This record gives sequence, C-alpha cells and structure tokens, in this order.
Amino acid sequence: MIKFSRLAVPPILTLTLALAACTVGPNYQPPAPESRAGWQGRQQEADFAQIQQWWAGFHDAELDSLVTRAVAGNLDVKMAEQRIIEARAQKDVAAASYYPSVSASSLATHAHIPSSVAKLPGNSLNFFDLGPSLSWEIDLFGKTNRTVEAAEASVSASIEDRRGALVTLLGELGNDYVGLRAAQLRLDIARRTVDAEQEILDLTHARQTGGLGSELDVAQSEAQLDTVRAAIPQLETGIAQQGNAIAVLLGLEPGALTAELALPGALPPAPPVLPAALPSEVVRNRPDIRAAERQLVAANAQIGIADAARYPSLTLAPQIALAGGTLHQMFSGAAALWVAAASASQPIFEGGKLDANVRSAEASAEEARLTYKKTVLTAFREVEDALVAYEAEQRRHKDLVAARDASRRALDRATSLYKAGLGDFLNVLDGERNLYSAEDAVAQSDQTLTQQTVSLYKALGAGWQAGEQPAAG
Repeated sequence: MIKFSRLAVPPILTLTLALAACTVGPNYQPPAPESRAGWQGRQQEADFAQIQQWWAGFHDAELDSLVTRAVAGNLDVKMAEQRIIEARAQKDVAAASYYPSVSASSLATHAHIPSSVAKLPGNSLNFFDLGPSLSWEIDLFGKTNRTVEAAEASVSASIEDRRGALVTLLGELGNDYVGLRAAQLRLDIARRTVDAEQEILDLTHARQTGGLGSELDVAQSEAQLDTVRAAIPQLETGIAQQGNAIAVLLGLEPGALTAELALPGALPPAPPVLPAALPSEVVRNRPDIRAAERQLVAANAQIGIADAARYPSLTLAPQIALAGGTLHQMFSGAAALWVAAASASQPIFEGGKLDANVRSAEASAEEARLTYKKTVLTAFREVEDALVAYEAEQRRHKDLVAARDASRRALDRATSLYKAGLGDFLNVLDGERNLYSAEDAVAQSDQTLTQQTVSLYKALGAGWQAGEQPAAG
C-alpha cells in the first residue's frame, strides 16, 4: 500500500492544477470577414434607426399596434424564448462539472457470522455508517472547458434564433398587413367599377327603350357588369384570410381581428428611396448569420470534447463518516472514519471509436463553417434580389400609372361620344374594361412595391431589436 504524507499533498495538488490548465482541441478562429464591393441596385446610406424599427416609417398607427402585440404574443417567439431558457440550463449543467459532487449516505448493517469464521458474542455484528461522500473528476485535458464553451455558444445561438424569429415575424406581419390593405383597395375599385357598370347598363336600357340602342348593347353591358362583380367574392375571401393570418401571428384565434381590421385603411406607401446597409453591416446585423457563427463555435468546441476522451481521467473520491457498532458509538470521539481515494483511467483499446469521434466532430465543424458561408451568401443574394426587384417594380409602376390615366381619358371620351350618339358602344365597353384592369394593376403594383420594401428590411435583418429584452433563465 502507498502511503501519502502531509508533505506530499501540496505537490500533488500543484500537479493536478497544472494538468487541469491543459485544454486539448483547436481554439476557435473566427471565419474571415465576408466582403463585396456593393450592391447592383442603387441605395442611399443606411439609416440604422429606421432599419431597427422599419415599420414606423410607414406612419400607420394600426400597423404599429399590430407589431407591438405580435412581439408580445407570437407563439414562435415564445417558443424561441423557451429554447433560450433550455440552452442556459444546459450551460449550467455543463458548468456543474467544475465542482465536486457531494452526497449524503447512511448505512445500517446487521450480519450473522458463522462460528467457523469468527467467535463473536452472539455470532452477529452491527455496523452503522453516516456521512457525506464526495466525487470530483479533475478536468485534466479541458473536456469540461470545451463543454462549457460549446454550451455558451449554444446559448448565444438560441438568442440569435429568437431575434431571427422576430425578423421573420415582422416580415410576415408586414406582408400580410399590406396584402390586407391592398385587397381592401382592390375591393373598393371593383365596387366602384360595378357602380359605374350599373350606370352604363341603365343608360343602355334607356337607349334601347328609346330606340337608340340594341339588345346586343344591353347583353354586352350585362356581361361586363357580371365579370367585374365576379371578382368581389375572391377579394373578400382574400381579406378574411389575411386577417386570419395576422391574428395567428399575434397568438390569437382566426377571426379575432375581423372587426378591428374591417374598416378599410390606406395602403402603406413604399418610400421613394430605400436605405440599404453596406454588405459588412448585413453580416453583422442579420441574426441568422450571427447564429450560424455561434453554431460554428459550438461545433469547434465539440472537437476538443471528443479529443479529451482519448486522454487519462482522474477522479478524487475522499470520504468522511461516523461509524460504530452501535448508534451511540457513532457520536463518540473515536467514531470518525476517513478514506482518501483517487482513481485514474486511460482508454487503451476502443476499436477506433475515439479517433472516429474526433473525425466526426471535425467533419461537423467543417459543415458548420460551410453553413456559415452559405448563410452569408444567401443574405447577400436576398438583399441584392430585393433591391433589383424594387427598382424594376418602380419602373413598371410608373408605366402602369400612365396607362391608368390614359385609360381614364379614353373612357371619358368614349362615354361622351356614345351619349351624344356619335360613338360605338363597344368603345365604351373596351374603355371600362381597360380602366378597371389598369386601376387594379396599379393597386397590385402598389402592394408589390411595399411588400418588396418589407422584403428588403427583412433581408437586412431589420427589426430584431423590437421588444429586445433578456429572457428569463
């Protein structure tokens, strides 16, 4: 048996602490900054206050109210908050390995001893044991350090995931709200067109009665009226569906906002010039990019965890107890029992499992690095696509407005000539059809422009600051 003297303890502790300072596995190296010269689409210098709370730029009180309630009530955001709490708890679990594990135990034994083994009074033995037990695995090669490092990175990633959920939420809410207002605008255009078509039909009936019109004119006018009227149910369905989608985003039952959103409101106009962050700011601002980078940190730490499993482990297990043959003897001065124990283990043959675990962790880290790079490239593409699409739609919108104005002038002229008996009724029908299509196309283009604005803000990672607060944990 090896005996440890008091003088031998400090060197052992010193060696233990020195070994515990050793952490195997690669230290994390941040990926090289992603850069590009700029965007193909035109843009102005970014106004980050506007990017952070982009919805306020539409100056729509109803939208502001919906955003506030969505941030507080959205179920996806709430689930993301719970994942933060879960990740923080897992980090605490990992950090607990830094400390000894202490437990209390008690033992009462009554044994019958055969006389052939020992001659004792009554051939029986009583033994009572009460005291704490301690077990402490020394972090010789940094397994605990790497585990905590990975857990901390997972916490950061879960926080970024919540921010990403907010960006997605605000993007969906903005698009749904714009879609709702656009459908209400198109419904108003359709109803006004129905009223105008009804007036033309009444005029056609009157001219037929007076012998100035034909039954064919009446039939064509009725067909035109029915065609426009047929668009109304589809628009009403779209309004109801958009309202239901908004309610669910707020964590409410479908239909909960029907009365609130029933009163038509103006379609939020897109700003004439959109701010666009520099490429480097996009990388820093988008939560999904930051989350991917934190996941890369965690994957890198897993290499150290797998590597540490190939090295020896040391566990200290001292024990102090009160022991005696009777209960009252346990509390006497001579009842103290102590044991100093330490165990070491070293993997010798695992069939290649430990090396395979390291290779697996290295491959996972490389996958995380590629995922990060892909996330950055996807972000650049989304910003570029949004800018190009917005500028193209601006040009299209200008032409559609010109076409609408021309159609309105043509209809006014054709109607005047028809009333005076100088024009063909087909010209009136064509003018009505063209004006309705042109007004509806302008309304849809207005919707597209505003929704592309929302898409750009989402691509910039804007809005995650809404309701930003530390999650409980």
